[in-house]
Amino acid sequence: MAGQQAITPPPDGGSYSRPSPAQAAADAIPLLVDDTYHLFHLTTPPFTRHHPQRLRSSWWRMQSTDGVSWTRDSTPSIHPGVAPSSPDVDGAWTGAAVLGPEGNMHVFYTGYNLSQNGRQVILHTQSPDRDGTSFSCPGKEIAVLGDGRSLLEDIDFRDPFVFFHEPEGRYWMLIASRLAAGPHWSRGCIALLTSPDLETWTFEPEPLYAPNDMFCPECPELWSLPNGKWYLVYSRFHAPNAGTVYRVADSPYGPFRIPRDGSQGRLDGRRWYAAKSCAKAGDPSKRVAFGWTGDYVDEEGKWLWGGDMGIPRQVSAGEDGYLRVDPMPESLRLFGATSRAVDTVPTELQLSATAQTKTTFMTLGAAENQDVLVTFNISQCNAHSFGLILQADGSQKGHRLQIRPCGQDTYSVLLLTDFPPLDDFWADQYDLHLPRPVDGPEIVRHDGVKLADGLTMLLRGQLVEVFCGGRSISFRLPMPLPATDIETSELGEVQHHRLGWFVEDGEVNLNKVSVRYGGLACQMSK
Repeated sequence: MAGQQAITPPPDGGSYSRPSPAQAAADAIPLLVDDTYHLFHLTTPPFTRHHPQRLRSSWWRMQSTDGVSWTRDSTPSIHPGVAPSSPDVDGAWTGAAVLGPEGNMHVFYTGYNLSQNGRQVILHTQSPDRDGTSFSCPGKEIAVLGDGRSLLEDIDFRDPFVFFHEPEGRYWMLIASRLAAGPHWSRGCIALLTSPDLETWTFEPEPLYAPNDMFCPECPELWSLPNGKWYLVYSRFHAPNAGTVYRVADSPYGPFRIPRDGSQGRLDGRRWYAAKSCAKAGDPSKRVAFGWTGDYVDEEGKWLWGGDMGIPRQVSAGEDGYLRVDPMPESLRLFGATSRAVDTVPTELQLSATAQTKTTFMTLGAAENQDVLVTFNISQCNAHSFGLILQADGSQKGHRLQIRPCGQDTYSVLLLTDFPPLDDFWADQYDLHLPRPVDGPEIVRHDGVKLADGLTMLLRGQLVEVFCGGRSISFRLPMPLPATDIETSELGEVQHHRLGWFVEDGEVNLNKVSVRYGGLACQMSK
């Protein structure tokens, strides 16, 4: 592998989203210490795409006191071993950072070694202080008592999440795993271990969570809010409801139930992945969550593991006890302070069409190639649907953010692919063999959404992040393609549009419409 890997680029070209243009950010491991956010996250080796090279990840860290201005360490905190026998020679994977009984920072992470049949082990290392200034690598494999391991398969045993459970006076460790017996495709479970001191761990007799509906959960975490509810959050890499999801219970032992608010427990969609959170500084009723949206290789038609870190998201509970996800107000204020308005967009807008769909495109000018923040409120809507067109070509083919009234002042909010593929018969007849990606035609759908507070969309390059009524939608748009022969013959010179509006059979009135460009939702400090 060393012969295939270029030297790690300097961090000067990095950003909040990723350590460098050649390296992807992946699974987040956040911890709040003395009102400072420590955001560890996995980082891919540079210029890698696929397993096993890309998953030979290290832990890198950013720090912030306000959640929007960040500094990045110049070297990784945790790195894979060098010796072939090292338990983490093929990757230092996801884990947890936690303060130990002596007050110093401890890290638990997953070690991966392909030469040992892909064995995954839980490794432990600690810093000499609470700020995590240094960690010895590789970590030491944890000591485990009890026979709970016999209930689990040999391979999947990863992503430890550790926290101190005060009512019991002991530490809990959640581990993503699979049951040794049962239907093959639905054995995924979350094991529970406990410890008085972070040194010796004991298996609980039964898994904490085994819902019989997934292959293997990833990156679990468990926490409570002042409302007394406990929230189990984890990520699913397959349908249904792929992405980061949550379940809710009255006890840390469960039973963990699926929310009944129309979200189906989804915090976003398939492309906001491996999200984890920490307490928000100064506000115990909220948490700050971090997740990534994967890179996409257009020439291969493949999504990759790791990509760009999404902006920090504020997680809180509504009156019904279910979670809502919003952009951090600090991020919106920073973008507002560092951006300019597109003055061709009116603050009030009426979209109208009868028995048809109409589209109109924004004149963005200098904002055409800048990061853009779009916000608006709905004052009245009797249309069948309306919304935003993203990255449309001259034939008006583009991804759509569709907003559809569904009664009682609620909406369905969907992100749709630019044009769904056809059945083989029609594709053959018209010679329209469109891609058939995993995503779509409904990429993300949220039902029962209340939009009294409006909608916010951040467009960073090809990255889309939408916030609507406590739900979020994340996706990476494909790179624009050259016009097809059909489009060129029918339309002549084809013009692409980054943003537009559409309305389907009816009328909608929008107010507080704002399009700002060139701002920053997060920034790197020197």
